[in-house]
Amino acid sequence: MTNKNPDLTEFERLEKALKESEKKYRSLFEDSKDAIYFTTREGTVVDANKAAMDLFGYTKEDLLHVNVIDTYENPADRLKFQQEIEEKGAVRDYEVRLHGKNGKVHACLLTTTVWRGNDGSILGYQGIIRDITEQKRLDKALRESEEKLRDHAENLEKLVEERTLELRDSEERYRGLYDSSIDGIASTNMDGNIIECNQAFSDMFGYPKAEIKRMNYLEFIPGKWRDIVARIISEQILPRGFSDVLEIEGCKRDGLIFPASARIWVIKDEDSRPARMWILVRDITERKKLEGKLKAYTEKLKRLDEERAEELRRKTVELEALNKELEAFSYSVSHDLRAPLRSIDGFSKALLDDYIDVLDAEGSDYLQRVRKATKRMAEIIDELLALARVTRTEMHREKVDLSKMVQEILTELQESQPERQVEFIVAPGLVADGDARLLSLVFDNLLGNAWKFTGNKSNAEIEFGVTWKGIDRVFFVRDNGAGFNMEYANKLFGAFQRLHSPEEFPGIGVGLATVKRIINRHGGRVWAEGEVGKGASFYFTL
Repeated sequence: MTNKNPDLTEFERLEKALKESEKKYRSLFEDSKDAIYFTTREGTVVDANKAAMDLFGYTKEDLLHVNVIDTYENPADRLKFQQEIEEKGAVRDYEVRLHGKNGKVHACLLTTTVWRGNDGSILGYQGIIRDITEQKRLDKALRESEEKLRDHAENLEKLVEERTLELRDSEERYRGLYDSSIDGIASTNMDGNIIECNQAFSDMFGYPKAEIKRMNYLEFIPGKWRDIVARIISEQILPRGFSDVLEIEGCKRDGLIFPASARIWVIKDEDSRPARMWILVRDITERKKLEGKLKAYTEKLKRLDEERAEELRRKTVELEALNKELEAFSYSVSHDLRAPLRSIDGFSKALLDDYIDVLDAEGSDYLQRVRKATKRMAEIIDELLALARVTRTEMHREKVDLSKMVQEILTELQESQPERQVEFIVAPGLVADGDARLLSLVFDNLLGNAWKFTGNKSNAEIEFGVTWKGIDRVFFVRDNGAGFNMEYANKLFGAFQRLHSPEEFPGIGVGLATVKRIINRHGGRVWAEGEVGKGASFYFTL
C-alpha cells in the first residue's frame, strides 16, 4: 500500500524525534547535579530542576515565584551581573554568593545566557549554578594544609639545620674530649682489632697510632690476663653491654708491666647486633703507690690506736688509784682535820665564855680571830670535798630544762634578800642534754656570783640566754656588776683564785673551779669576758 501523504509521514517522524529529544533533554535537565533554571526577562523563575530546588531550599511551586536576582547576598554582585549580561549576552563562571530560603549562603559558579525569541527579542534567561561551597572549603583547607606543610617544612629545615649544628658541635666537643682525655681510649671491632685510638692511648703504651691500628687489644695485656679479659667480655660484657671497672695490668712496648683500670662498652648496629667495642684504660700506678702508703699509714694508725688504748687503760688504772687516794684524802680531811678544828673552835669558845672577865680586850680579839679562822678553814674543807665529789661522781645525762632551773635559783636568791631590786632576764625554753644535779651546781655558782657582784648596783641586771659561735650553741650568764680586769681572766677558774678581796666580796674561791670541772665533764668549755665596773659574762657549751 503506497503512502498517499508523504509530508504527513515526515511530520510524524519529526514530531516523534522531537519528543524523544525533549525526553532526553528533560532527563538531563532533571538528573543534573548542577542547578538549572529558566527565568523571565525580569528574573522570575519559570522552570527549575531538582538540584535548583535543593540549592535554594524551595518547593518547585514556591521557586516559581522567586526572582534569582533577590538571592544574591551582595548587592554589588547583582549590579555587576546585570551589566555583563546586557553587554555580552552571557555570563560564564561568575563567582557569586547566593542564599536560599533558610538563609544558608552558598558559594556558587553561575553561567547565564540570554533566551531569545524568533525575532531576536529577549524572552528571558537560562542559567546553570554549580554549588562550590564544599570545593571552597576544601580549597581553603588545602591552602591551610599547604601553608602548614610549608611552615612545617621550613621549621623542619631549620630544625635539621639546628640539629646539624648541634651534631657538629657535639662531634667537636666529643673529639676535643677524646683527643684531650688523660685516659687511653680505643675503638675495636668485635674481633678485638683496633680501629682508632686517642693520643693518650698511644702515649700510655708507647706505640705510634698507625702501628696501634694494626694491632689487637689483647696485645696490650700481659699473657696471664688475656683469657680472663676474653672470658669477661663473652660472659659479662656482651650480655650487659658494658663492664664494671676492671683492675688488670697493661703492657707497654718496652715490656714494662703497669697496673691499670679498664672499662669496656659494646656498641650495637641498627639490627641490635654487637658491632664495636670502646675501651677506656687508665694508668693507676700512682694510685697504687698512694694506696700502699695509705695502707702503711693505716697500719701505723692502728698500732698507735692500740698503743693509745693501752696508755688509756694504764691511765685509767692510775686514775682509779688516784680516785681511791682522793677518797682516802677526803675521808681524812672529813674526819682527821675536822676533829682538831672542832677542838680549837670549842676551846676558843669556852675561853671566851668562861674567862671573859680575865681576858683583856686584846686577848678576847685574838680568840675571836682564832674562831673566825677555824670557821673559814671548815668552809675551805667543805669546798674541797665538794670539788672532789664533782670529779668522782657518776654522771646521769638527761634532757634538762635550763630556763626553768635558772628561774628557780633566781627566785631563791630574791627570797634570800627581798629588799634588793634586781631585774632578771631569762630566755624561755632552753633545754640541754646533761646531768641535772651537776648543772644545778653550775648555775648555783654562776648566778650566785652574779647576785653577789651586783650587790652594790641600784639598777642590777642578771641575764641568762643563748647565742651561737659558728655551729656551737653557747649559753651565757651575764650581769652588770663589779666585773673584772681581763688581764687576770686566766685566774678565774683556778681553785682559791680571787680577783676581789674577801672584805669587799666574801667567798672561798672554788666556785668557778667547780663550774669548769663540771663543764669539762660534759665535754664543753667555759670562758669569761668582763670589764671593771661594767659587769661580767660567763659563756659555756655542753
